Amino acid sequence: MRAVSDATPLIFLAKIGRLNLLEEIFETVLISEEVFSEVVVEGKEKGHHDAYLVEEFIERGFILIKQVAIEKLRDMPIGRGEVETIELAVEERIEDVLMDEAKGRRIARLHNLHPKGTLWVLTKAFEDDMLSKEELKNCIQELLRCGYRIREDILVEILSELM
Repeated sequence: MRAVSDATPLIFLAKIGRLNLLEEIFETVLISEEVFSEVVVEGKEKGHHDAYLVEEFIERGFILIKQVAIEKLRDMPIGRGEVETIELAVEERIEDVLMDEAKGRRIARLHNLHPKGTLWVLTKAFEDDMLSKEELKNCIQELLRCGYRIREDILVEILSELM
């Protein structure tokens, strides 16, 4: 199974030291040049350690950078990274899109894609016994400490299922 990723899931999974979970779930992850720029180039310029971690996964060949032409979504009210992620998924015929932003996820669904976020990766890892219940709780807490934003009702639902 392959996926196309936007910047946010890569950044936050790297920040909490769980980027490796993507390798357990997917054969490979594709990113656009814009996502590479946002995550690695700009991240390294700002001195973010997670940028170097993502770069390691690129160097190993698990994360592949692909050029994409923006055709269908040129005027959509979302960021360029989200636009390129959706366009790349459509172009490569990959249904799974890693994306956290609500607008981007809605637009992805309009293109028959299946958006999955950072929390999906973590809960999938838990369901597949890659993370214990305690590790999942710690990952979620660490995400929040790193500035990850999540709707309160979703957070309560996930945490109540772990009780």
